[in-house]
This record gives sequence, C-alpha cells and structure tokens, in this order.
Amino acid sequence: MTPPASTPSPVAPKCALAFAVLYACYEAPEGIGGRLLGSFAVTAALMMLFHAVAWGVGRWLGYRNGFHAYALAWRGAALARALAVMLVLKPLSVLVGVAVGVMRVQPLEKPLMGTALLVAALGVAVSTFVPSVAEDIVARGFWYRAWPVAGQGAGYVALSAGVFVLTHVYRLGNGPLEWLMLFCTGLAYAAAVARTGSLWGAVGLHWGWNLANGLMDLQLDVNAVGQGGRILSTVTGLVALGLVVLLPKRRGSTV
Repeated sequence: MTPPASTPSPVAPKCALAFAVLYACYEAPEGIGGRLLGSFAVTAALMMLFHAVAWGVGRWLGYRNGFHAYALAWRGAALARALAVMLVLKPLSVLVGVAVGVMRVQPLEKPLMGTALLVAALGVAVSTFVPSVAEDIVARGFWYRAWPVAGQGAGYVALSAGVFVLTHVYRLGNGPLEWLMLFCTGLAYAAAVARTGSLWGAVGLHWGWNLANGLMDLQLDVNAVGQGGRILSTVTGLVALGLVVLLPKRRGSTV
C-alpha cells in the first residue's frame, strides 16, 4: 500500500539512524536500570524517557505530531476491542494449560484484598501499558508508518514479528522455543496493525497479554511445567492471529 500523501517520504540512512536510536533507548531501561544498576527508579525513568525520545525522533523524521510516525493517532475503539480480546483469551489459555497439564495454578496464601488489590491492579495497568507501547513503537509502528520497507501487508507482518524477537535481546538465551513463541505472538500483534491501520490494535493485544499476566499474579501462583508455558503461549499467539485475520479489512489492507 502506498503511504498517504501527507506522510513524509522515508530516507533510508535517516530511518536507519532513527531505528538505532529507538532500539538503544528501548533496551536501556532493562540493560542499564535493571541489569547494571538494579534500580527500579532508574528503569522507570529511562522507560518514560523513551517516549520523549520517540516523539522527538518522529518530529525529526518530518511528522508534525511525533507519535504519528508510528501510526499512533488516537484510535480508542481499536485499543478497547483488542484489549478485551486478550484479557479473555490469555486467562482462557491458562485454563486450557491446566486442563492439559502444562500449567499449574493455585491461589496465593495471602492474596491482596479490597483497596490494596485495587491499588495494585492500577499499578499493574500502568506498569504494563507504558513498556508495551514503547515496544510496539520499536517493533511495529516504526516499520508500518515511518519506514515501511516491507510494505504494510504480509511482508510487514513477518518483518515486524522478527524485530519483536530481537527486542527481547535479554531473553534470546532461553533458546529456540522462546524465539518461536515471541515470533508467533509478534505475528498477531503486527497483523492487528495491518488490519486496522493503527498501532493501537497491537497495543491492545500486547498490553492485554501483559496486563492479564500481571493481574493473575496478584491472586494466583501460576507456573509452567517444563517448556509447556512457552508452547502454550505460542499456540495462544497463533489463536490471536486467527482472530485478527477474521477482523473486517480496513480499506486498502493487503493482509
């Protein structure tokens, strides 16, 4: 699909430098704040800084609103629908995992209750939303709008899923099953962008995945049996991809 006339024409060297900056700034919170310094405050500050840098990079690439470089013009309906889908799908996948014996779930001995639970849930919502958007910018939005080197259809989906694997650089040592799980979930997230023309669809799925995990951890002790968790997550990602494919196509979509 040809980018709209209002979209700045991408220049390869400039876009390559832009991606290098975004990628480095995205990896910095965990690399510097988490692994090097072991400081939650530094990690959080660097993650917030990423969004300021992303806006500036978008402006540098020629977009009046820097976030529009990543297809982040506000689409609340796309966010809400995708979020609702994943908040249902992810817990269901855990239940299936328990049924087939690849997941073990039991209540926490002292679960949070009342106000403490509400405050913790709000904290989980914010702490999963901010990094989810950041990663979606790097792995999906940038390649869809700012530098669509693989188009905005099937090629884009495959490229984006591959980049999504690479954004988890600190988990690559977990082996091929980890890579496969990340790639398959990345296909679903990227397809949501291609189907809706907006990064908010991917944000809804990605945030929903992370949010569901965080909310379950407030009440339950959820553990995988061997590699069962990765296999289950891979299947869940493919199911999500199937649901995305069933969405009505937006005009001009090639996926």
